[in-house]
Amino acid sequence: ATTLRAPAGTDAAALVAAALAADPALPLVAGGGALSKEMIRVNHYGADATRGAVLSSLAALGAALTDAGRQVDIEAARRAVSETWPSR
Repeated sequence: ATTLRAPAGTDAAALVAAALAADPALPLVAGGGALSKEMIRVNHYGADATRGAVLSSLAALGAALTDAGRQVDIEAARRAVSETWPSR
């Protein structure tokens, strides 16, 4: 899994809910307990352990952030994934 911190002032649970509304199959969950408002997990295990699952999750989170009025650089996110998880 990969853990992400939601931007300051953004509720992680609301952000994940918005991303999942667009694509309920994404392996996303907000952190639990004390971290539920700030942490996001991309649970890319097993069948979801793919570059595509990570890219789709980031795209959905980026769209949810944009809808919430936040500035997003989705291309930078895609480049970061490509640099750490090259396609074959």
